[in-house]
This record gives sequence, structure tokens and C-alpha cells, in this order.
Amino acid sequence: MAPTSLSLLERLKAADPEPTDWRRLQEIYLPLITGWLRRIPGLEPDAEDLAQEVMLVLVREISRFERRREGSFRAWLRQVTINRVRAHRKQIKRQRQAGLDLTDGFLDKLSDPNSDVAREWDAEHDRHVFEKLLAVVQPDFRPSTWEAFRRFAIYGCPAAEVAAAMSLNVNSVLQAKSRVLRRLREEAGHLLE
Repeated sequence: MAPTSLSLLERLKAADPEPTDWRRLQEIYLPLITGWLRRIPGLEPDAEDLAQEVMLVLVREISRFERRREGSFRAWLRQVTINRVRAHRKQIKRQRQAGLDLTDGFLDKLSDPNSDVAREWDAEHDRHVFEKLLAVVQPDFRPSTWEAFRRFAIYGCPAAEVAAAMSLNVNSVLQAKSRVLRRLREEAGHLLE
């Protein structure tokens, strides 16, 4: 029997993770974090540097991460990002204009898991990571398997319609979806819930 594949998160938590896994984590998360940091009022010019700092925290702390519930990795990542922004703000000690600090209000909303902003983070996280992981696993499949999966699972075409259009049987379409989703789950682990 073949050994069970470890997810990206499990591989990174291992004693000596591969550099390719760290690159994959960066390819998945750096654009997401940078995009969110650009949304914070007043931080646009510092977004890329802060995103790199968040990635450094991830490298340093990921071995300590423990999944306690569904969505805990994205919640942990959100909190790491918030903490890094707050530390940055303290370091630069910007003067507040007209007694208002728009960053605090945004960060307060982002840190509240029940806020619209936090729910938006969660939804964007899952969508972004899903798209990146699709690109990672696609080379593992024949083009016909991938196309059947894409049409059936992503675009929602009926299995019989996909089968007819691709000269397959319905069972092949269902198996394509099952194989790709299994591979995605293997790679994603707890990155996606």
C-alpha cells in the first residue's frame, strides 16, 4: 500500500520541510495577504513589506500551529496579519489626522470573526487558495480527466452532458471529479475547510 500523502501544511510542520513547499506557501499566500493589507487605510505603500513580514512570522511559527476547529488556519493567519499591522503601526508612530485612525476600525472589524470584513477574508482566502491549489494539482491529471472535472465540478454541467460532449461515459466523469477532489484534499489538508 502506498503511504498517505501529506498535505502542504503537514509537510511544512515537519522537522525539515522542503524549500519547494515554502515556495508553494509563499505563492499561495503572499498575493492574498498583500491584497488585504492594501485595503487597510494608510498602509498601501507598506503592504508588500508587511506581507513579507507576515510570511516571516509564518515560517517561524507554523510548526506551532495546531488545528483546533474548522477554519482555524485561516483565522490564525488573519490574526498573524492583524498583529503584524498593529506592531508596524506602533513602530512608525504615525500621527493621527483629526483624531481618527481608520486603521484601528478596520483591524477591529477584521479581528472580529463574526464581522462582514472577517467573513470576506474567509471567503476570499478559500477562493484564492482553491484556485492556487487547482493549478498545483492540474499537472497530475490527463487533460481529458481535468476537462471532465472542470466542466462537471466547477462549471456545474450535468455529468451526462459532459460525458456526451467528451465521448466518455457518465461514470468516467464522476470518477474524474472524485480523483481530482481527492488529490486537492491531499494537497490542501487544513488549508481549506
